[in-house]
Order: sequence, then structure tokens, then C-alpha cells
Amino acid sequence: MIIDNLLITADLMTIIQELKRQLANAGIQRFSKITDGTTDIMVCCPYHKDGQERRPSAGIRKSDGMFHCLACGETHSLSEMISNCFGYTDTFGSYGHKWLAQNFANAEIEEREDIELDLERISHIDKRAVIRDNNISSGNSEWNSGAFVSEEELKSYRYIHKYMYERRLTDDIIDFFDIGYDARNDSITFPVKDKSGNCIFVARRNVHRKHFTLPRGIEKPLYGLYEVCQKGLLVQAVDEVYVCEGLFDCLRLWCNGKYAVAGFGCLFSDYQINQLQSLPVRKLILALDNDKAGREAERVLLDRIRNKIITKVVLPKHRKDIGECTDDEIQNLEEVF
Repeated sequence: MIIDNLLITADLMTIIQELKRQLANAGIQRFSKITDGTTDIMVCCPYHKDGQERRPSAGIRKSDGMFHCLACGETHSLSEMISNCFGYTDTFGSYGHKWLAQNFANAEIEEREDIELDLERISHIDKRAVIRDNNISSGNSEWNSGAFVSEEELKSYRYIHKYMYERRLTDDIIDFFDIGYDARNDSITFPVKDKSGNCIFVARRNVHRKHFTLPRGIEKPLYGLYEVCQKGLLVQAVDEVYVCEGLFDCLRLWCNGKYAVAGFGCLFSDYQINQLQSLPVRKLILALDNDKAGREAERVLLDRIRNKIITKVVLPKHRKDIGECTDDEIQNLEEVF
């Protein structure tokens, strides 16, 4: 249910009962009678008779939380009504909105402009850049047989979840990569695109179980490959790209102004290695995890990739990956050959 731009999983009756309880704890007696109707929750109006009606005269619509009293005519959003019940007169119900968010919201809706990522937007750019981009794939297969993820499905995930900020993602990178939230699976969503910008699948990371899921049987490309080409290689000269294991590591580098791709873990496939080899940049910077698996992935990439300058970052000893680093640490990463 979406109420006042908040994604809420609790039903409206639960919200009103909790509101009544917290008001009572604050010494405010409201909603002495609450009746569950077909389309509305009927309550004693908190606006007239000091909230002490003998029978309910107001309804709170289940679909969106809109409050309306049939007796006195007061009409408000649920956030405004909650604010007023606690004695606040803020016009847009900011206190009530905060109360809903703290008590019941899973995520807040992010109103975004339509995202337009068009690789043909190159009127002032060397046409050879497009040829290079078209050669980034392995040449043997597309990443998807044509069943791309629809724009309608992607729109259904365009929510902001507080976990995105806990991982220190910025709004511009959330928008550019179209990071979202799937309420049904309680997961952050990461659209993964082919070289033409089609979404071939959506990777998910459960917020509480800290677990990534990918569709079965999919050939995984490099995450961020399309975004690197769109924002970097086709717009300005880019000489270097960071190579990470994890999606959040990749995004944290982008948040700090560094172009990066990720391999969905430490096991880079032949397909991903071919894509790295085909990137039209002089230099790859390995920013892999500070553990045994990361060192093994580093060895494989150094052995397999030719005709590029390859360096690696030296992570602070107390950091296991880029995602744990502060912005200052990322800006001052040391590179070694």
C-alpha cells in the first residue's frame, strides 16, 4: 500500500490502532471507536467535539489513507491528520509523514524523471567510438534472447530504500543506474543492461539477509559496462576503468567520480574477461577484495588480459573491499603494478 509517498506493508487498521495507542500514551484521547468497513476505516472524528463523538462520522480510505469527516467536512491526507492529532499544524503533515516513516514505512517513493540513455547521442563524437562499443561483446552471442525486462516492471521498482543510503550511494548514481527496491522480495534491485541499453535481467540483494540473487542460466556480463560507455567512453576521453567483484563496490567508486565495472563476484567468466579485454581503454585498475579469493581473481585477470596497463589498488588493511572504504579513502587509494 502506498500512503503519502511511502511504501507501507501494514494494513490501515493496524496503523490507526497504533496511532490511538501512541496518542493515549501522550495523554491525548482520540479514536474511541474504530470500525472496519469495506473501503474505509470509520473513526470518531478528531477535529470536532474534541474528538469525543459518540459514534464514528469520519472515514479513512484504505486505498490511500485519505481522511474525510462527513459531519464537519474536514479532509486531509493521513500525514496531515496524524500531525494534527499530535497538535502540529504543519500544512503538509511533515510530522505525520515522519511518524509513518518511522513506524511503518519500508521505502519512500522516489519521483524520478524518465531516464533516457541513448548510445546514438553522439553528434559531436567520433563515430569510431560507436564501432568500439559495438565490439565490446564477445561477438558470439547476445546476453539475452530478446525477452528484455520491460519498462513497466522497472518502474514498479523505482523506490528509495534507506539501505541505499546506508551503503552510501548518492541520488545521482541511484538514478543513473536505476537502482530500485522490490517490496515483494524486500530487495534492492540492480537492472543489468546489454551494450545497447536493454535490461537483460534484474539482480537483487535482500536487505536483511544480505544475499544476492540472479536469474538462473543467465550469462552474466560486466555490471556497469553500458553505463561506462554511455557516460564515459562516448562522451569524453577515458583512459582507465576500475574492475571490482561486487556491485556495491562498483557503485561506490562511481559515487566518487571513478568509472568502474563489476563481475558479480570473484569468478570472472571467459565472457566477462573478453569484455574487459575489448574495453577501449589503456588501463584497468583492479579493485578486488582483500582476501584469498580476491587475490586469486587478480592472478587470473593478470594472466588472461593482454595489451593493457594493469594496476591494482592497495586497500587499507582494515578494509576487506571498496564498499567498506570511506570517501576519503577511495579518493586516496594507492595503486601498484
